Amino acid sequence: MSLLKRLLQTAGRLNWILGASVVAGIAATLLQLGLLWGGFLVLFQPVAHWWLWLIILALAGGLCRFGEQYLGHLAAFKILDYLRNLTYQKLLYLAPAKLDDQRQSDVLKLLAQDIAQIETFYAHTLAPVLIGVGLAIGLTVGFWLAAPVLGVIALVAYALIGLIIPLTSRRHLATLAQQQAQADASEQRQLTALITGRQTLQQYAAISARTATLNQTTQAYWRVNRKRSLRQTQNAVGMQLVVIVSLAAVIAVVVTQQLPLILAVIFPLTFSRLLDLGNLPGTLSGGLLAARHVFAFLDESPRVVETGQAKLGPIQAVALTDVAFAYPQRPTAPILRHTDLRLRAGERVGIVGPSGAGKSTIIKLIMRWYTPDQGTIAVNDRPITTYSLDQLRQQINDVPQVAQVFDGTLRENLTLRVTAFTDAQLWQVLDWVHLTAAIRRLPDQLATQVSRDRPILSAGEVQRLELARALLHPSSLLILDEPTSNLDVVNEAVILTAVQHHYSGTVILVTHRESSLALCDRVLELNHGQLRPRQHAGNPVETKGKGGK
Repeated sequence: MSLLKRLLQTAGRLNWILGASVVAGIAATLLQLGLLWGGFLVLFQPVAHWWLWLIILALAGGLCRFGEQYLGHLAAFKILDYLRNLTYQKLLYLAPAKLDDQRQSDVLKLLAQDIAQIETFYAHTLAPVLIGVGLAIGLTVGFWLAAPVLGVIALVAYALIGLIIPLTSRRHLATLAQQQAQADASEQRQLTALITGRQTLQQYAAISARTATLNQTTQAYWRVNRKRSLRQTQNAVGMQLVVIVSLAAVIAVVVTQQLPLILAVIFPLTFSRLLDLGNLPGTLSGGLLAARHVFAFLDESPRVVETGQAKLGPIQAVALTDVAFAYPQRPTAPILRHTDLRLRAGERVGIVGPSGAGKSTIIKLIMRWYTPDQGTIAVNDRPITTYSLDQLRQQINDVPQVAQVFDGTLRENLTLRVTAFTDAQLWQVLDWVHLTAAIRRLPDQLATQVSRDRPILSAGEVQRLELARALLHPSSLLILDEPTSNLDVVNEAVILTAVQHHYSGTVILVTHRESSLALCDRVLELNHGQLRPRQHAGNPVETKGKGGK
């Protein structure tokens, strides 16, 4: 009941439109029955202008039916629009930590499929239920007034079709709907992995194996779907039997008690709305499950609670003191323990360590994706929580290991639609990363359309484009998270040289490559959750930044 209450609360003032849809639906059904009654009546007795009355009833019934469908879907789509906007806003509020620990296919399913399924409740459940209940009560009273025994037959038949049969199958269909949703989510995850990782799978000749696994998951989905369809078919057969048996009983009563024959004629037609009720458990279970997913997402609390309002200028110092942290999905496995870090303005610090040691975690804590479980993080000698997230992120640019290409032009990918940048500035940063010649060769140059699925540039060029974007947008702290791990030595040299000569702020470089550390003033090694000055073996690290030791 709490879920239904929340769905109604979400509709807000649109409940009035849904109510109007219910009134129009009841009127449409009564007018249709009236049309049948009038048509039957004129067969046996003369009625003045009977054709005019029938036309009026037909037109009025059609308009009411149209009004029911239009108003119901109008309200439903407005509610879906509101929910989708609300979900996008919530995603921005929860990000980036939400996307850090959530399967992307699950988020896409929530935004597209789950929200769309809620339409079932507003357009195909709420109004039909109220219309069916209202008509069942009214028609039962009408048949009772004609003959009490007819009222009893109608009451029993309506109760069986609209209440008892749906309730007996509700739990089973809800279980099947949940199993189907789980199979659907698994199928989408595997399909997403197959598409995004197709090059790697092709390289290792693993596409056939992954496709076979996907086919098994798809077959599991359709097995559940067949069970669900079979149960719905059984319900439909049961309801038709109720209609046939009750109609036979009504005919017997009409004949034996010499009642008007029209009662037997219209009786089976009164089930049209009640048959919709009988089919609700099959269609509604998926919609309610989707609503639970959406509301659970909307009720999530952010990993970071924003309370600070202090202004933040250029970052002069960053300090992590006795920091401990475990990811929320693995609370018993801390990845950082008593971690300390000090950064000065203009310093270039390298962080190395084994995979999974927590190097990127330190970066996420500095960018406030998460809040440490223990210890403090200070920026410019003030707790990081005193600054708003916007203030903090305006001072930090991040170049990730996997470059992000947005659907749009090269210009939009660089500027992120900030209109203050001139083309001269764009060509300047492109020259810093040695992309000018490659982009000038393109027919549309900066207006060239690019996307993840349209590889206009090579992997190395895309990584350099990512760095150009970071150099274009002003910042005082540049984070390089494994920016050269997938690049050859030529592209690595271009990136390191661009940072060395064209970025004057503080730099944090997370890397596994020894050659990349030539950029750094000092190198820290993260092991067992703690940072220590690196005991360098082999060629010494070349110090080329400011304030090096």
